Amino acid sequence: MPHARFITLVTDFGTRDPYVASMKGVIASRTDAPVFDLTHEIAPHDVFEAAWFLRTVERWWPAGTIFVAVVDPGVGTTRRIIALERDGKIFLAPDNGLLTFVASVAPPASAALRSVENESLFLPAGSDTFHGRDRFAPVTAALANGMPVVKLGPAIDDIVKLEYERGTIVAIDRFGNAITDLQPESGRFALSAGSVTIDRLCQTYAEGGSTPFMIVGSTGTIEISVRNGSAADVLHLRRGDRVEIRKV
Repeated sequence: MPHARFITLVTDFGTRDPYVASMKGVIASRTDAPVFDLTHEIAPHDVFEAAWFLRTVERWWPAGTIFVAVVDPGVGTTRRIIALERDGKIFLAPDNGLLTFVASVAPPASAALRSVENESLFLPAGSDTFHGRDRFAPVTAALANGMPVVKLGPAIDDIVKLEYERGTIVAIDRFGNAITDLQPESGRFALSAGSVTIDRLCQTYAEGGSTPFMIVGSTGTIEISVRNGSAADVLHLRRGDRVEIRKV
């Protein structure tokens, strides 16, 4: 694999504390690769939110990108740090389900999966509470400088997967759109979420009017929306609610 052109960061650290700045300092002291902040506003400890975020954005980044995702409630425990390489991209994350969706994109035969155990890459006398700085950051820099994934540690053939069943509201965005994981059906169909059934599919938000409607969002999946309002608030929807499509 050629040297990575980009390093991207996804964390739940926020930006007011010194955590992101410390990670970026370690990376910058070891590589010239540019670092891009994808988000540091994942809700604290919310591994599912980070996993779905990563699934949504990674496809738009080129081969050679390193995705560093640190939402790590189990930091300092025996949980592994894992590296997944596929399609010319590298994903570095704690083994807590964060790679659930990106790992399912490619079959095992076309992906390399490693447990990161090469301690020579870690900062000496590191903290048990901040592996983002002391382990993820220097490992990321080594990868950006051309170290192959195979040198990070032994090959593994399993990772922790989130408990997840298709047919779910997977996110509520800042506009209150309830984003599902379902693709639109051909012909007329309705979407049921709890006691609510919606059978209007609109092409634009402006077309939707004042009552709830479905729209195919930018991720290619169905969203439940309200024009200039929050569908989540109006319909009392939340992430994790079950949804179902039926023909009309």
